[in-house]
Amino acid sequence: MNMPIEFIVRGGSTDSTDALREYAIRRISFAVRRFGHRVRDVTVRLVDVNGPRRGVDSRSTVTANLVDGGHLFVEATSAWPFAAITVAAGRLREALRRDTARHTAARGEPADTPQHGSKAQLRVP
Repeated sequence: MNMPIEFIVRGGSTDSTDALREYAIRRISFAVRRFGHRVRDVTVRLVDVNGPRRGVDSRSTVTANLVDGGHLFVEATSAWPFAAITVAAGRLREALRRDTARHTAARGEPADTPQHGSKAQLRVP
């Protein structure tokens, strides 16, 4: 994927930072793949909430700048930084899906498409 993903970490060692960076790029790329035509760039921030006290909370915030000038912001807090990234990536995917549906409906096209596994019925008069 050719979309730039910026990754910022506050706190933590350099060994874990590289692993977190690779993991975040993979998860965000997977979450945004379907909506790549709508996203200009993504910024991922990972912060240790308790700081030097080495608590168990890590907050991941993800900002997606869209091609149409809009911005989407999601965040997730978890005991483990990898879990926070995973949850934030899922929330970003859902936010992009809702935003795409909203823009599609505004253009007059059908916003609701059948979900995976659902059966669409065609009624012929």
